[in-house]
Amino acid sequence: MTIDRGAPARGYRGGTAVDCTGGVGPDRGPGGDLGLRLDLTYAAFCETHEPAWHALALTRIGSRADAALVVAAVKADLARCWPQVLRFEEPAAYTWRLANRHVADWVSAEEPVEVEAVTFAAVINAFKQVAKGLLQSEADEVRLYAAILELPDRQRDVVILRYLLGLHVKVIAAYLGRPVATVHSNLRHARERLARRLGVGELPDRGGEL
Repeated sequence: MTIDRGAPARGYRGGTAVDCTGGVGPDRGPGGDLGLRLDLTYAAFCETHEPAWHALALTRIGSRADAALVVAAVKADLARCWPQVLRFEEPAAYTWRLANRHVADWVSAEEPVEVEAVTFAAVINAFKQVAKGLLQSEADEVRLYAAILELPDRQRDVVILRYLLGLHVKVIAAYLGRPVATVHSNLRHARERLARRLGVGELPDRGGEL
């Protein structure tokens, strides 16, 4: 894996089409109280969930500028389809899938991933908070980051939400649209894979049943 300490930002050349059949967005016409309410709800939703989309994009793409472009594309899709998104049982889970599709589009066009030093440090420092003494060299850190990128999608998602953001497993379950028991299983298997890659017995969790 290459750690690029000064990669220039690129324009977002990919894109995930979102089907907004039946609507083009909130009503913005005169007296559009519904439109104002939807706009406020959309803004609050993005404020709450954007850190998770950004963590996903940043970890997999490696560039803060590029991750911001992908997150902006996710938000643009949401704004276009917001009334329809609200009809989903779990809007957060729908949007996480949308973010993953955008990230996958970007990564598929930009292999190999070049990781900025500041991004690399942010991800590794999140693990150092719980994996005290396990990362003894820069080589260990590089192996860990590469192992995170190589995890199956379900396990990588859980690792990002759990370790980088410290989210409760119930919140992660809502993001991913999975039962809590499945999240626990995904996390356990991910920790086992990462520990094997590092050659250690166990990679600690962020703290019990948080």
